[in-house]
Amino acid sequence: MTSTPPLPPALQTWTPAAPLRLASGAMLSAATVGFQTWGELNAAGDNVIWVCHALTASSDVASWWAGTFGPGRTLDPSRHYIVCANVLGSCYGSAGPTSPDPQTGQRYAAAFPELSVSDLVEHQRLLANHLGIRRIQLVVGASMGGFQVLEWARLEPVRVRRIALIATSWRQPPQALAQARLQCEFIRRDPKFRGGDYPADDPPAEGLALARQLGHLTYRSAAELDQRFGRERRADGHFQVLSYLDHQGEKLVRRFDALSYLRLTEAMNRFDFAADTTPEAALASIQQPALVVSLDSDQLYYPAEQERLARALPQGRLLGFTTAYGHDGFLVDAERLDPLLAAFRDEPVLESVVASWPKAGRSKRADDQGEIALAVIGATGRVGADLLQLLASAQVDLPLRLVAVANSRAAVWQAEGLPPGLAGERLRAQHGGHADAVIDQLLDGPRPALLVDCTASAQIAARAVELLEAGVAVVTPNKIAPSGSLSDYTRLRQAASATPAGWSATVGAGLPILSTIRRLRAAGDRLLSIDAGLSGTLGHVLTRTQEGASLHQALTEAVQQGLAEPDPRADLCGADVRRKLAIMLREAGVAIEPENIGLAPLLALNGQLPWQQALAEHEDTWAAQMQAAANASERWVYRAHWSPADGASVALVRLPQSDPLAAARGTENRVVLRSVFQEPTPIVISGSGAGVRVTAAAVLADLQACCERLIGGRADRQLQGLQARNRRFA
Repeated sequence: MTSTPPLPPALQTWTPAAPLRLASGAMLSAATVGFQTWGELNAAGDNVIWVCHALTASSDVASWWAGTFGPGRTLDPSRHYIVCANVLGSCYGSAGPTSPDPQTGQRYAAAFPELSVSDLVEHQRLLANHLGIRRIQLVVGASMGGFQVLEWARLEPVRVRRIALIATSWRQPPQALAQARLQCEFIRRDPKFRGGDYPADDPPAEGLALARQLGHLTYRSAAELDQRFGRERRADGHFQVLSYLDHQGEKLVRRFDALSYLRLTEAMNRFDFAADTTPEAALASIQQPALVVSLDSDQLYYPAEQERLARALPQGRLLGFTTAYGHDGFLVDAERLDPLLAAFRDEPVLESVVASWPKAGRSKRADDQGEIALAVIGATGRVGADLLQLLASAQVDLPLRLVAVANSRAAVWQAEGLPPGLAGERLRAQHGGHADAVIDQLLDGPRPALLVDCTASAQIAARAVELLEAGVAVVTPNKIAPSGSLSDYTRLRQAASATPAGWSATVGAGLPILSTIRRLRAAGDRLLSIDAGLSGTLGHVLTRTQEGASLHQALTEAVQQGLAEPDPRADLCGADVRRKLAIMLREAGVAIEPENIGLAPLLALNGQLPWQQALAEHEDTWAAQMQAAANASERWVYRAHWSPADGASVALVRLPQSDPLAAARGTENRVVLRSVFQEPTPIVISGSGAGVRVTAAAVLADLQACCERLIGGRADRQLQGLQARNRRFA
């Protein structure tokens, strides 16, 4: 047995010419640093990701964190220059107790000085200077690596752009400190320790193994150990869980040095970034964007500890991560953690997240590549959140830069751009700001620019014309603007003739309803009639009650499935269907006010009672109506209807089974268009006209069309793939 572990493959070493002064005042000569790199450093010296490893790991991050390493992952050598240095005091190539003392030529052993976490980072900073690194895009580390990340951020406020801290804290918490001290005592009390001057071939193996076993209990979760081992025994009676710990201890003895374990563990125990003050005061100096990843089953650095860390960091955010593997979850579940880290890595450095921002010259373009500045309001709602996920997809490549997101409570503006996959999370963590401030900034900012309104807000919809008249494109599934007064619609349509706009998702979500009407009109055709079922909610209720379900059961299902509001009176009144019919007619060239569309609600409930109780008085009559239609081979349909002779109306009607509308089931939308050119065969459009994904996909298709108009041919090459994608959602 030896206490000199094998060095990692592809290890590089470099020794500073000058001695390294430690925090204790001691001078360390020949402070060799062992390190590994992947990828190529660019000419600017700024495409760097620096990885700080944990207690007993090495510089070989590609081995111990394989789930984050490789093409398309956080540590992608094709994109970044990745550096991982073995920490000072360890035994994998950097100066440590197993290294030769240049004064004696013998192992340092107990003569190797005590260390602090700041010593580890000062050692690495020398290496960064030697490698010609001017800017580090991300410093990331877990556990003891997280301690180093904080020191990096403090010592390098300019060179370090952003930091990610995983399963760590601003200090060694009391319980972790106590457990670590016990581990050190196991080593020191091993008779073979000999005060630290043990021979390389006879180390204190038993003490180190016991230390590792105790440590490993804090690295894994109780639930995992119970599930994996319970109280099962081996054939010799030894508990399986104890056999597992024995194995972990033996593994460490074969690959690590006991005195290195002591020096680094004691450096961790001494670490307190907020010594003599509060963490809030100490961490206020860390201005870089910081992602704090909390593992929900971590028994070493509790989630509450990491929550406080995230709150104390001026640009910190907390990412809760679910794992069954405790503190080691960042290793075992690395593949699941990787996309979250990669998204944060690609997030531009935050410029401002306040209610108002500095003005920008309107004549200036969004950037030299002609990107379109994009803002999404309603970004944490169901449709807005799904749209951001679609924009984050590798299959979608539009010339957009997401510069702002907002909801009813907060707003974030970031001129460099927000990664769509993290923007919603960033907004949920933000306090302050307002959607109106986003609109004001777009109005005063560079062109081209585009706003997506994924709200149902009348206040936001009211600003659509203002935006379009100022040259800011607008895309929305919000029905309020295109279904408002006829004078407002006329102004909206005139503004949209000069500046791109899209509201196809207002009717039928992803179905090509409005586009078909526009094409008929553009071809010189003229509609003779419209018959349509346009409410997925009411379609569900009618389908279920005609199958024998009660009104209460059908509406409860609709609420539970998110098809209806918690109080479904707004759905039952039919006003939403009337708005949709008004939009369709206006697209067909019929000038109509919404109030001139006759409206008979599906049900008018007693407003003094909870809706569940109010339904009771309708149950018997409703069931009889459903049965009467079935006996006559007819079906009830909540129909939007228009013809020149009949005018426009929305009402519950009985239709023969042979009628095209009668074939619709569930949440299906169905539109029957009769026109002069198409007569006598009607055009029937049917499909899923409700749902988050199809609506978000329809918004995305409108974004595509607006991009084509805003900057021309660059977007053309994406059209075929995007249309195919949207067809899958329809």
